[in-house]
Amino acid sequence: MSTRPNTYRSTSARDTSLRLLVESAVRKVASERTQQQPRTREDWIDRLCAALVSESETSCQSVLSSMVSNGISQDDILQTYVPEAARRLGEMWLDDSASFVKVTVGAARLQRLYRDHGGINLNGWPTRTVPLGQSALMVVPIFETHSLGAFAAADQLRRHGVWVHMAIGLNAQELRQVIAASQFSMIGMSLATADSLDAAAGLIGYLRENLEHLPPIVVGGRVVDVAINVAQRCGADYAVNTAREATSACGLATLATPLNAVQSS
Repeated sequence: MSTRPNTYRSTSARDTSLRLLVESAVRKVASERTQQQPRTREDWIDRLCAALVSESETSCQSVLSSMVSNGISQDDILQTYVPEAARRLGEMWLDDSASFVKVTVGAARLQRLYRDHGGINLNGWPTRTVPLGQSALMVVPIFETHSLGAFAAADQLRRHGVWVHMAIGLNAQELRQVIAASQFSMIGMSLATADSLDAAAGLIGYLRENLEHLPPIVVGGRVVDVAINVAQRCGADYAVNTAREATSACGLATLATPLNAVQSS
């Protein structure tokens, strides 16, 4: 008596079981990916910070690409998510949820995005600006150890159409020489903590005493969020949170405010 029909039925049953098992696994993976996908801005910032301090050199770019594919715009990433991630890294250090080494690595990765590419450039995003003939000097003082905020602010100013020059780690005399040799429309200074205000006051006071012409001085960075009366305490003309506030306060022409509109106001 032949057993071939029984063999056929057994093989078919195994194939069906295997197919159902594979389909179940695929559905489970897809479900887990959906559940793990960030749903809010805070979730995305958490994911970005985790990537920034991870051991992987590519995880940050992967998160940024995922943000783009989920409809988050370039402007939102540059003006909201990246600055918030930078602030979050500082908080992680202060509350001991990340080591100094990890936070330093994360900050360096964010800074490298601005330094190497003039901003984040994913999937063919343009990074060109349309200079409008006005320039700003972005200063990272010698006493300030955090430079990421200055690079982020410089990138935003460039996107508004302002030429930006960087002055990193110059002493007071060197900075005076740079300003005297150029015709800047604005001087920006990025400060991270209230501890920098006294040193900034000394530097700004020196510049005012030793320069015949000094453009408006604008202070920004995390210090604006953590201290009060920032401009008065350090002798700056303005304290701002965004590049748009800085250009508006100094009366600079931007892509949103053409030069003829500024001149006629």
